[in-house]
Amino acid sequence: MKKLTPSGQSHLLPQRSVLSLSLQAALLGVTLTASLAQAQQDGASGDKTLAPVLVTGAAIAETATGQVTGYLAKRSATATKTDTPLIETPQSVSVVTADQIEAQGAKSLRDVVGYTPGVGAQGNGYRDADNLILRGFAVDNGSIRRDGLLSPGNTFTGSSEPFGLERVDVLRGAASLLYGAAEPGGIINLVTKRPTTESLHDIGLETGSYKRKQITGDFGGALNEDGSLAFRLTVLKRNSDTFIDFVPDNRLYIAPALTWKPSAATSVTLLAHYQKSRYNRQWGVAPEGSLLFNPHGKLPRELYIGEPGDSKQDTHKSYAVLVEQKLNEQNRFNFSLRHSDVKMNWDYAGRDSLADDLRTLNRFGVKRMEQVKAWTMDSNLQSYFSTGALAHQVVVGVDASDADNQRVRRYQFIAPLDIFAPVYGSQPYGDDGADGYKRKQRAVGLYAQDQIKFDQRWVAVLGARRDQVKISGSSYFADSWSSETNKANTGRLGLVYLADNGLAPYLSFSQSFQPEGDVDRLGKRFKPTKGDQYEAGVRYQPKNSNTMLSAAVYQLTQSNVLSPDPVNTDYSVQLGEVRARGLELEAHADLSRALRLIASYTYTDAEITKASAADPGSLGLRQPNTPRSMASAWADYQFSAAGLPGLRAGGGVRYVGSTVSAGGSYKVPSYTVLDAGVNFQQGHWKYALTVKNLGDRHYIAECGGGYCNYGDPRQVLLSANYRW
Repeated sequence: MKKLTPSGQSHLLPQRSVLSLSLQAALLGVTLTASLAQAQQDGASGDKTLAPVLVTGAAIAETATGQVTGYLAKRSATATKTDTPLIETPQSVSVVTADQIEAQGAKSLRDVVGYTPGVGAQGNGYRDADNLILRGFAVDNGSIRRDGLLSPGNTFTGSSEPFGLERVDVLRGAASLLYGAAEPGGIINLVTKRPTTESLHDIGLETGSYKRKQITGDFGGALNEDGSLAFRLTVLKRNSDTFIDFVPDNRLYIAPALTWKPSAATSVTLLAHYQKSRYNRQWGVAPEGSLLFNPHGKLPRELYIGEPGDSKQDTHKSYAVLVEQKLNEQNRFNFSLRHSDVKMNWDYAGRDSLADDLRTLNRFGVKRMEQVKAWTMDSNLQSYFSTGALAHQVVVGVDASDADNQRVRRYQFIAPLDIFAPVYGSQPYGDDGADGYKRKQRAVGLYAQDQIKFDQRWVAVLGARRDQVKISGSSYFADSWSSETNKANTGRLGLVYLADNGLAPYLSFSQSFQPEGDVDRLGKRFKPTKGDQYEAGVRYQPKNSNTMLSAAVYQLTQSNVLSPDPVNTDYSVQLGEVRARGLELEAHADLSRALRLIASYTYTDAEITKASAADPGSLGLRQPNTPRSMASAWADYQFSAAGLPGLRAGGGVRYVGSTVSAGGSYKVPSYTVLDAGVNFQQGHWKYALTVKNLGDRHYIAECGGGYCNYGDPRQVLLSANYRW
């Protein structure tokens, strides 16, 4: 048995009259097995040996947006907008591959990043939105990118579908240099599944807890003989309940894609997706009866405080074009453009106050509409050249976005609910007023970055950016427009040392900014908040291995934070500051051809360090929903040594430390949950069983202002895929 090296090294194999070849993909390379048959006899002449046959091959090279086999990605473009090895990147980046998403049975973006350091859930009850926390700071759609472009929407306009993703890159810390307005905690970049010239056919069926029924399809391949045209079609249809009464989880997702490569220098990719979801939001339950004592007993996890007739439906439409043009050996032009249309309609009964009897919940009815329409664009020129001993990789570009956001809410009255003996069937009535707005945001940014490599051991990254953001707003019911233009300068500096033994220590400084859409008591719009981050870290990647270890420490400070106005506390002033300090450890390792491991640990100390005189009690308060410690580990094993090469089993543990609610009102205890997964592949079939919260741990995930949310109970999913 001979191995083909990634560099394509050839081997000579003797050949007789019959030669059968079988090609097997192995974890660390490509193995070619040759079986030689008995040669024909030729009378007195004996065996006849033919001339040697030269067999060559090469492993598929990893790219920053392509498929990754296993859990370890070694390249990313999220931190630099260039296809760069992670070990040469002076900032913390984690990559969750499609293989990891599938093996762990991730069904939401929160599931996807559940084993990633520095990432937490912002509000567990809002399972219809991608609300996360990075390094102590809230992250929603304003800091989520899709294929490097802004993913427009807001807290209420839905969540992402993991089945449509090739990978998820998590860039932690201030990152406005290449992305403009964003929260200081970082950027989450969703990489869409792309067309492939390799034939791909996959049909899957899934069933499990809460009457879940799902069918998926993933198809791709070349459309002509030379492979210059390739396609991908990804589809999903799901009908399911959830552990909360009267809350469905239904979705339709369709994502066609086409790539045209008329020459080796040109690539044009068209991406589109349509997503329609129905999922009522659970507004949480009262702390009295979940986190705190209630004389009436314990509130059940399945309690729904709305009405069975509530309906929340969101629709996402997106069309994108990605162009790569190689101008010559030194210059490459990239252009990306996406149009998005997100609309949400929602009728619901929301929670109000809990009565003094600790069982009667006052409610209100709402009819609500949200719509976001947006264009986002990014174009840049990448140049490769040398100046003496310095090798430069320069990116100069411009990005822009044009988003229109509308919101209207019409309030009604609705009967209270006995949360310990709920009787449903109340209908909203009357008219309790309405509110709404129209908002336009136009943003343009110019950026330049230089990655400088010298002495083959040092990599320096430096860049600067200039942004201009214009925000215009009006009441939804009248054209009363006002506008404000914000300008910001941000930058980044970083230095990496590449040692011969695979160690790569680095230092970096980066900045961020985020516009504030409100005004002070004098009617003046607020300045953008600013983030400054200092980070020191080290990665370790032994040569020719599938192991990467990383560690990072940082200090991240957000200034211009809103705090109550001492003159009139109905308004705010920008005298606040939040500081986060932390440690993050991460490991991805293929310990053998059969055993794979990922592990992480996070320590975060995030607190309010400055406030106005009207809010002295907030000084020193921890950031809400941000545990000081989190840890996770996942391992899986392929049972080849036991004669079952098609069987792979894995398990994981996630620990989340105690947190506090906003304002420090409640302390939420820590919790630990176990996950497990097993799959068996035989021929064209692959069967999988995944279990979330294996021990059915009963815990509180988070608490907000006057409510708490239970964590997900045990969920069992069984799937079968036919691939050919």
